[in-house]
Amino acid sequence: MIGFAVTSVLFFYWEASFSHFMGSMGVAFLTTVNILMIVFGALFLYNIMQGAGLISQISHSLDNLHPSKEIRFFLLAICLTAFFEGVAGFGTPGAIVPLLLIAMGFNAVLSVAVVLLFDGLFAIFGAVGTPILIGLQLPLELTNPQVQQIGFTAAVIGVIVQFFILFAVFRMFAQLQDPVQHKRKIILLFAFFALPFCLFAWLVPDLATVLAAIVMLVLSVFYLKGDKGKINLRPWLPYGILAILLLLPKLFTALNRWIGWDLTFSDMFGSGLNASIKPLQSPLIPFIMVGIGVALYKKNKSFYLAKSSVKLWQVFVILFPSVAIAQLMINSGVHQPSMINNIADLLSNLGSGYTLLSPLLGITGAFITGSTTISNVVFGPSQLEAAGLLNLDLNILLALQLNGAGIGNAICLFNIIAAASVANLKDYKEVLVLNMAPTLLAGLFAGVLGWCVIQML
Repeated sequence: MIGFAVTSVLFFYWEASFSHFMGSMGVAFLTTVNILMIVFGALFLYNIMQGAGLISQISHSLDNLHPSKEIRFFLLAICLTAFFEGVAGFGTPGAIVPLLLIAMGFNAVLSVAVVLLFDGLFAIFGAVGTPILIGLQLPLELTNPQVQQIGFTAAVIGVIVQFFILFAVFRMFAQLQDPVQHKRKIILLFAFFALPFCLFAWLVPDLATVLAAIVMLVLSVFYLKGDKGKINLRPWLPYGILAILLLLPKLFTALNRWIGWDLTFSDMFGSGLNASIKPLQSPLIPFIMVGIGVALYKKNKSFYLAKSSVKLWQVFVILFPSVAIAQLMINSGVHQPSMINNIADLLSNLGSGYTLLSPLLGITGAFITGSTTISNVVFGPSQLEAAGLLNLDLNILLALQLNGAGIGNAICLFNIIAAASVANLKDYKEVLVLNMAPTLLAGLFAGVLGWCVIQML
């Protein structure tokens, strides 16, 4: 609340009007509702599955795949996070994967922190390429060859950076759980994802994350189980159906167009600010459909609505002020450049050193807005302008923006609060503290890699 109060004072110091303040609050409220729909859906399905005993079965379903719990942890943390980011995005991986890891007996803080760190790579393309297609190509009017090059460059840099993050995760795992015993096997599992990811980033960037996750799962199962292991997939069936329901609109244009209906609020409080809710496009409905199906099939006596609703209110109280701060910073530019634009202008004065810190713009955007796509929309034009003024390669800078925006998901307050709340974790700050150093170092490392690429061109 202190941060909200300070930002509110700065908002009026920036000479923004009261109508813009109220409009920003309206946008913040609707943005919060969009996030809460995902949180409620994840809680609804999880509570029903837990009541039916399926979560307990999931926690033991991979026991015969490999005797090491850490192998199973990293397999699910990488593969499932990538898959759900690729088919749904918008915080869905953080609402699902940590719960499953916790059910397997892993530390809650570790589970949330690691999933968000890994999601920094997968969020580059987000839900079927939304961050690069809607966040960069559409507003900047990029050509398809440019998008192909930006996506491939971002994927290669992202994989190298994620390899660095993997060792940070090893250290984190040792601090909160146990020392990692199978680093080489885990690195190989990561390679099962990384190599196909780069290939698909060149061929089909919108489906790169989903396809790479599937390839990783198939290769990992064959590699780990050999001819002896058995996997009990039956308790996973609800999440499999959920994934299909989330993926269908991405595959069928007519269905995507039909559920794309939105409830729009235009010119809120006379501010000129607009916001909308897309209730049919939210993962909420697939979550509820699968949850009701499980409850009926398993003959559950309750939908656990009271339990989910109490948690939802607790999340709202913490989440809304954070979203409001972001909107105030974005919309403060009424009579002068906004707080966000001031940050971008400050970095653009660095001259040749701009490339090194370029990903920090993307990280800042994701941290403030809670979205890889919106970070690209907000800071993409700044990267474009900097490329022209400093005579730098535009495609490389936009790739670094994409990388930074993805990495920023690990410290985005919206993602942390939503994921930690679903995981029943009360100390959100601990996740932020754990992820802050790896995220900033990863951003700087991405900048160094981008600088090296520009020097070689």
